[in-house]
Amino acid sequence: MTALLTIDNLVAGYGKLPVLHGISLQVNEGRMVAIIGPNGAGKTTLTRSVMNLVNVMSGRVSFAGQEITGLPTQEIARCGIGFVPQTRNVFGSLSVQENLEMSCTPLPRARHRSAIDAVYDRFPRLVARRSQAGRSLSGGERQMLAIGSALLAEPRMLILDEPVTGLSPHLTDEVSRGIAAIKETGVTVIWVVEENPQQVIALSDEVAVMQTGTIALQKPSAEILAADNFRELFLGV
Repeated sequence: MTALLTIDNLVAGYGKLPVLHGISLQVNEGRMVAIIGPNGAGKTTLTRSVMNLVNVMSGRVSFAGQEITGLPTQEIARCGIGFVPQTRNVFGSLSVQENLEMSCTPLPRARHRSAIDAVYDRFPRLVARRSQAGRSLSGGERQMLAIGSALLAEPRMLILDEPVTGLSPHLTDEVSRGIAAIKETGVTVIWVVEENPQQVIALSDEVAVMQTGTIALQKPSAEILAADNFRELFLGV
């Protein structure tokens, strides 16, 4: 398999305080990788370091064979990486439809309608809410809209930071299935999970387990779920 994202000996954090301590990670094209670990392990910092949203002190990040370490975030996005942070950023004063239309600007106008229809196909719950303001949506609906908006840039890789945290079991299942379907279109997916990891792991191809700013191991999902020390790996206890 071809490596799409390669992180080599990365040290990163906030100000002068490192949170990641020499992390190395490889994500192959077309794969779905879950990043798990206890609170404070550095999962969010890892996703933000790929997008140059934290202080990268040393190490190297490469995407599709090109080094992107230190590039402006907008340029990294143009390389083909979509990023949906925990905050589920949507335009609260705009309707669902208007949010999606705003996200279509990189595409030729002739493709806007079909691209937006594809988002509605991916997340059918949004269809009935297309006229609702972003601020009126539930947490799960905002997550669907944020992911759909990111997909309109047609990324090769989508990074999702805790996309199902705080959602009801029903919405967790709905969002998770929508994300899994994205991978079937050929988009490489990295998603971070903090709560109830079993479903996310079962849908993923591989799992990277983080502990105290390092990657403790990276293995196929089936091996992680079958591990006798699964609770220890996830909770750090």
